[in-house]
Amino acid sequence: MALLNVSAECSGGRLRAVLSECKISPMDFALFLKISPQRLNNWFARGIPHSQLDRIARLLSVNAHWLKTGG
Repeated sequence: MALLNVSAECSGGRLRAVLSECKISPMDFALFLKISPQRLNNWFARGIPHSQLDRIARLLSVNAHWLKTGG
């Protein structure tokens, strides 16, 4: 996957960008995680919960530090 140029202020924006880059719909990702689409939308708005960051990074093959901080 190409390096994304994402200026999102929180991990939720970066998550949304990665899903888009991978052509994964938010609905499909929520179903895969066995969470509600509303919960995933909360992650987009407020950021991924710390307890889920490493798991999400592994699933999407991205760096957890980048997903959390953007750096």
